Amino acid sequence: MSGNNSSYRLLLACALVYSAHSSAAPLDLADTPLSVSSSVEPNVMLLMDNSGSMNNMVFEDGFVPGTLGNSDRWQYLRTNGNYYWINNGSTYYFSYMDDGSCSWPYRRFRKSSSGPYKCMIAPTPEGTGSTRYYGEYLNYLLDKYPSGTDLRTVAGFPQQTRMGVAKQVASDIVQNTPKMRFGVARFNSSNDGATVDQSCGANTTSIISSISGYTASTWTPLAEALYEVTRYFRGMTSPYRNVSYTSPIQYRCQSNFTIAITDGFPTRDRTFPTSFPSGDKDVPAGNAFPDWDGLHPATSSSQYPNFPHFSDGYNASSDGEGGTLYLDDIAKFAWDIDFKNTTAPDNSGQSYNDPLFKVQNMYTYTVGFATQNNMLQDAAQYGNGLYFTATNAQQLTDVLKRALLDISDKSTSATAVAANTGRVQSGSSVYQAKFHTADWSGDLLSFGIETDKTSPNYGDILTSGSGPQGAQWSAEDKMPEWNSRRIFTNLGNSGKRFRWGTFNAAQRTEFFNDEQAMLQYLRGRNTSDASFDVSGYRTRTSALADIVNSAPQYKGRPNGRYKDSLEGPDYSSFVAANRNREPMIYVGANDGMLHGFNANTGVERMAFVPGSLLPRLKELADTGYTHRYFVDATPTVVDAFVNGAWRTVLTGGLGKGAQSVYALDVTNPASFGESDSNAANLFMWEFTDADDADLGYVYGRPKIVKMQDGRWYAVFGNGYNNTVSDDHVSGTGNAVVYIVDLASKNFIKLNTGVGASADPTGKNRPNGISTATPVDVDGDFKADYIYAGDLFGNVWKFDVTGSSTSSWKLGYKLFTACPSGSCGTTQPITSGISTGFTSDGVGLMVFFGTGKHLEIDDNNAAAGGLQSLYGILDKGAPVSRSNLLKQVITSEKTATFTDTNGTDDPADDTTEPRLVRETSDYSMTNEQGWYLDLKYGTENGERVINAPEVRGDRVFFISTTPGNDECLPGGVSWIYQLGSKDGKQLQSTWDLYEDGKFDAKDGPYTGVQVGEAAGFNTMVDDFGEQIYLGLERLGANANALLQNRQSWQEVTQ
Repeated sequence: MSGNNSSYRLLLACALVYSAHSSAAPLDLADTPLSVSSSVEPNVMLLMDNSGSMNNMVFEDGFVPGTLGNSDRWQYLRTNGNYYWINNGSTYYFSYMDDGSCSWPYRRFRKSSSGPYKCMIAPTPEGTGSTRYYGEYLNYLLDKYPSGTDLRTVAGFPQQTRMGVAKQVASDIVQNTPKMRFGVARFNSSNDGATVDQSCGANTTSIISSISGYTASTWTPLAEALYEVTRYFRGMTSPYRNVSYTSPIQYRCQSNFTIAITDGFPTRDRTFPTSFPSGDKDVPAGNAFPDWDGLHPATSSSQYPNFPHFSDGYNASSDGEGGTLYLDDIAKFAWDIDFKNTTAPDNSGQSYNDPLFKVQNMYTYTVGFATQNNMLQDAAQYGNGLYFTATNAQQLTDVLKRALLDISDKSTSATAVAANTGRVQSGSSVYQAKFHTADWSGDLLSFGIETDKTSPNYGDILTSGSGPQGAQWSAEDKMPEWNSRRIFTNLGNSGKRFRWGTFNAAQRTEFFNDEQAMLQYLRGRNTSDASFDVSGYRTRTSALADIVNSAPQYKGRPNGRYKDSLEGPDYSSFVAANRNREPMIYVGANDGMLHGFNANTGVERMAFVPGSLLPRLKELADTGYTHRYFVDATPTVVDAFVNGAWRTVLTGGLGKGAQSVYALDVTNPASFGESDSNAANLFMWEFTDADDADLGYVYGRPKIVKMQDGRWYAVFGNGYNNTVSDDHVSGTGNAVVYIVDLASKNFIKLNTGVGASADPTGKNRPNGISTATPVDVDGDFKADYIYAGDLFGNVWKFDVTGSSTSSWKLGYKLFTACPSGSCGTTQPITSGISTGFTSDGVGLMVFFGTGKHLEIDDNNAAAGGLQSLYGILDKGAPVSRSNLLKQVITSEKTATFTDTNGTDDPADDTTEPRLVRETSDYSMTNEQGWYLDLKYGTENGERVINAPEVRGDRVFFISTTPGNDECLPGGVSWIYQLGSKDGKQLQSTWDLYEDGKFDAKDGPYTGVQVGEAAGFNTMVDDFGEQIYLGLERLGANANALLQNRQSWQEVTQ
C-alpha cells in the first residue's frame, strides 16, 4: 500500500467506533450493555472488631483526643467512698462510680479535693458495667457541661458505643448495597484468629442477624483474623478452630476484598503458621512468616501510639497493644499469593490458571474507628485498598460508602480508550471510560505512559497515580459542585443555559414535572438539606453517569493536515492562534449529556444536553429507573472552515438515546463560561427525524469534510430503526447517507433505495447505515466518493465528484457480503469502512468486516452466523464473492513467550502464554480482492463490529466473539494483522516477546487473542506501533507507519 505519496488521501479516520449495542423495534434490542448481560459480583468480607474497647462511647463532635492536659483532670467518687483521678489514658465504667449527694442515677465528680463537685449522668447503652468512657473524653465532658446535665437528653449527643454504631452502619451497608457478595467475620472469642459467621454471598438477612448479635467481649488479634480470612478465601482449614472452609471464589476473574474495621492496636496477635503442624502451602519453607515484607524497623513501647511505618512491634512475645504489628504483612501476603493456583475449572468451566486472569488474590481496606495509626495505613497500601478513619456514625457510613465505591471501581466494566498524542513521548496519556452497573454511574480515568526508552516498561501504561486503579485523575472525583457546572442545551434550535429560568411554564412541566428540584438533581445535586429534598429521586453516587458506547475523544491544539491554500485565511494562522488552548476530552454519557473535561486535570469544563433528550431526562430521577441510553455514541472533533473562519467542530449521534445528530463549536474552551452569548455561540444545530423521517438511531461517528461545492459538511449514515413508531416514521425503512451543511444545516440525502421490503431475513426490518466514509482520491482535500455498508450486507459507493449538490448521487452497489457464493443469506455490516490504494497502483482497496452486536440474540454466538474480513478492489464495477481470493485460518495454538524485562538476568524473565492464529499466505493473481472467514474448527460467532485500520501495506482488524463465560461477558477478541493487498499472512507481525524487536522468535502469527477488547488505540514509537487494548499494550510491526497516519488523525491527536 502507498500512503501520502499516492494520489489518494483519505479525509477522515476510519473511526474506532463502538458497536451499536441497542436500537428500537422491530430489532429486539437491549437497553443495557450487552457486554454486562452477565457479570461476576465481587466477594466482600467485613471483618468487624468485637474487642472490649468497642464498648467505648462514640465521641462527641468537637472532642479531639490528646488535647487535654493533667490540669483538666477530674476525680470521681467510687463506691468505696474514696475519690480517684480520671486519667486521660484509662477507661472507666459507671458501675464503679457512686452518686454521693447527687440524685441517683447521677454520679458525683469534683475537680480537686477542695473544689466544687458536679452531678452528671451519661448514656450507658451497653449497661453501666459494660459501657466504657475513655478517660480524656470523660474529662472533656465534665469540663464542658454544667452540673445537673443529663447527657442522655442533650440534643445531638452521641448515644451509642462504637460497637453499636459499627453494627448499625455495617447492617445498613449490607442491606442497601446491591451486586456485592457480602460476608462477615469477627475476632474469635478464644482470643486467636477469627470466626467467619457468614460466607460471602450469604443471605442478607442472615448477615444482618449475625451482626446484630455481636458483643464487644474479646481481644484484638487483627493480623491473625486477617490471616484466617485468607485461609477462608483459599478453602483451607482454620488454623485456630476445628473447621474447614469452602472458598467463595466462583470465577477466575472474581475480585475479593476484606474491609477491616477496628478501633485500636492488636492484642494477643502472635500465633501464625510456623506454630502449626500443618503449616501453610503458600508460605515458602524458611520464610520468616509472618514478617512477609521483611521489614522490621526498630520499635519501642515508648513510641506508642506513633509506631513507625512497617513496624512488626516492640516485642514478639508480648500480648500488649503494639507488641506485635503484623497486619500489614498479612495484607501483603493476601495480595502477593494466588488463592486459586490450580488448573481446576471455575463455574464457567475455564481453568483458574487462565492467562487472561492470572491471579486470584485479595484487596485489603482498613478503617480506623476512633483511631488512626501507621499500621492500618500500611496494611491498606500493601493490600492495594484504601485507609480511612471515622469517629461517628455518619463518618463511618461515609467512609464505608467510599470503600465500596472504590471496590465498585475495581470491579467495573471498562469501555474505550483514547490517547492525547500519536507518538509515545513525554506527556503521553491514555484516557479510559468506565461504568458501574450497581447504580449506573460512570468515570473517565487518565493514565500516564512510560516514555523512558531505557526502561523495560517503555510504552506501558503507568498505574502509579493517586486515582482509582493508579490513574492520574478521575473525572468522577473532579466533578464541580452542582450549581457551578456549565451545562448548556438546545431549546427551540437555540443554544441556552440549562437553568430553571430558561424554560417556560409548559416546558418546566413537560421536562421536569414542574419541579425545580428535579432540574437541580439532573445538574448533579445529591445531598438533602433544608432547601432540597432528594428523597423522591433515585439514589446515585455520582453526577456522572455510565459511559458505555461513547469513546473519549482528545482535542488539544489544532493538528489537521490541511494545506494553507485550501481556505483563506490560511490554516497555519489558525493553528498558531490556538496552539496553547486548553486541551479537552469529550465523551457522551447516559446522564443525557456530552461532557467536556480538561485533559490535564479531569475537571468538567462544559456539558451539553441535546434538545431531543429534554423530554426524557426525568427518567433519570425515577426511583424505579432501569438503564436507558442517552448520549451513547462517539463524537467527532475536527477543524473545519465554517462561515468564513476556521473553527473546531464537534458532532455526534446519540446511539439509542434519540434520533438525532448535533453539532457544537468547541474552538475555544475559554469561552465555556456560563452565559447566554456563550450558549448561543457553542450550539450550531441539531438534526433530528423531524428534519427527515429516514433518520434513525445513529451509532456511527459523523465525518467532517470539505465537498466539491467548496462548503464543509457532516457526513453520516442514517442509523437504525427509522420506522420506530413516533411522530416521524420512515415510510420505506431505506438505508441512506446524509450530508449536512455545517453552517446552515441544509442537507442532501443520498438514498440507496433498499429498505424494509428488501430485508434478506424476510422479517421486514428497516435497513440502515452505521457509518459513511468519504474519500479524496486526487489529493485536493475534497471528498470525491463516499463508501458505506448497510445492515443487509451491501457496500455502496456514492459519487460526489460534481461541484453542484444536485449532481451528488448513488454510484453503484460495489459488493454484497455473503457467507457463500449463492448469497442465500447475507452478512450485516455495522462497522465503518476503510480504504487505501495498492502499492502497485492497481486501484483502491475497500476494507471492512461483517457481523453485528445489536440485538439481545446477538449475545448468542451460535446465532451469529459465519462472518468475514474483506478487502475489495474497486475497479469501478460491482464485485461478487466468487471474484475474491480466499484466505483461511490454518492453525490456532497456545504459544509461550518470554519477556526479559530489559535485563540479561534469566531470574528477571517472565513467561506468558498467548492464544495465537496463523493464516494462509496466498497471493492474488486476477482476483478483485480477498476475504478471510472468521471460523476455526467448531468455533462459532466471531464477528467484526469496529472499522479496520490501514497502515501502509498492512490492515488491522479486531473481532469479537460473544460467549457464555461470566468472566468475559463481552466475549473474547482477536486482533489480526494482514497484508492489505491480498490478505495474506505476514512475517514478524507482533512483538510478543516485548523486546522492541520484530523477529523470528515472535513467530509468524496473524492473530492474537486479547480477551475483551471492543476497540483499540495506537501510538507510534521508534520501534513500530504500540496498540492499546484497554490498559494492555501490544507491539505491532507497521513498516510505513511513520509516513502513513493521515487516515486516523482525528482519533489519536
